[in-house]
Amino acid sequence: MQRQLAAAGLLAAAIGGPYVAYENLGVGGQAVEPTSEQGSTADEIPSGYLTSAPSAGSSSTVPATLLQFRPIRALSEVVRFDVSPSWVPQRFPRVSMVAADPRLDAMRVPLVTGTNPNDLAGTLTYYFDRHKRLQRITVHALSGDPSRFIAELQHTYQLQQQPSLGGRLYIRKWNGQPTSLVYTAPAPVISADELYSRYQFFLEINQPGLEYGMSSEAIELLASGQQTQRW
Repeated sequence: MQRQLAAAGLLAAAIGGPYVAYENLGVGGQAVEPTSEQGSTADEIPSGYLTSAPSAGSSSTVPATLLQFRPIRALSEVVRFDVSPSWVPQRFPRVSMVAADPRLDAMRVPLVTGTNPNDLAGTLTYYFDRHKRLQRITVHALSGDPSRFIAELQHTYQLQQQPSLGGRLYIRKWNGQPTSLVYTAPAPVISADELYSRYQFFLEINQPGLEYGMSSEAIELLASGQQTQRW
C-alpha cells in the first residue's frame, strides 16, 4: 500500500502542474473512466468521454482518473498516425475537445512518460479531418531533460537540427517547406529544486503534404525566431 501511495504521489507531482497549465481549451462534457484497450469499430467519439478543462482560478488538484493513467515509455506508443478518434478515449483516461483549427477536430489528452526528471509531462493533441483521418499531432510539455525524446523523434521523423540560439530547433521539410518541428528551450527561470520543469517542449508532426500545412502556433514560432535572428 505504501508503495502504491508513493507511486501515485510521484505521478501527481509529475503531471499536476504541466497538465493543468496546458489543458486549457476544453469544451463541455463529463469525465469517465477509460474502457479496455480493445479497439472499437465506431468512428464517433462517445460523448461521455469528453470533459471540461479547468476554468480560470480552479484548483490544480490532479483529477483522480489521471492517477490511474498508464505511463507512456516511448513517444512512438502515442505519436503515431494509425489511430482513430475512437481509439483515443480507450487509451487515455481524460479527453477534451478543443477549438484549435477550424478545419480539424482536435482531441487533447494528458501525456505522462514517467516520473523521472528526463520524462515529459503535459498534453498531447490529435487533429482529425472530416474523414476521421489523423493529420496532425502536437505535444506541449515540461521536462527536466527531453534529450531522449528528441533523439527518438529525430530517428523516427527525420528531423534535422537547425542552428539556433537559446533553445534547440529541429525541422522536417517537404518540398522545401517546413512541415514538422520540435522546439525545446530552457524555462524562463530554472530552480535547483524544480527537476521536472527545466525545459519547455513543443512538438508538431504533420502528415506529408501541404493540404493543411502547419498550425498557426508553429508558423508564428518559426517566424518569430527568424525575425529576432534566433535561427
